[in-house]
Amino acid sequence: MSKQFATEQEAFWAGQFGDEYVGRNTGEKLIGSNAAMFADMLANCQQASSLIEFGSNIGLNLRAIRTLRPEMTLDAIEINATAVKELQAWGGVNRIHHGSILEFEP
Repeated sequence: MSKQFATEQEAFWAGQFGDEYVGRNTGEKLIGSNAAMFADMLANCQQASSLIEFGSNIGLNLRAIRTLRPEMTLDAIEINATAVKELQAWGGVNRIHHGSILEFEP
């Protein structure tokens, strides 16, 4: 993504560091530990039917949530193009906003 960002942090995550982060943070083990954490959180919001993750990366949190709530509508906001491709390949996200959370309009 070659564009001007409002903050250094946006450029950081959209660029090489974000690409490398995708490679370092994968796997079923991470999804399993995330599922345990989200089981406790979601127990307190039984009525929730949708969720949006800001800065979802490749969607490990969303994948964990999908195992707990298969019927839940999941959306994502992600600035890194490599991570967005992974999210799209997974196919478990309803809508993906490829861009900065600062630009997102619900």
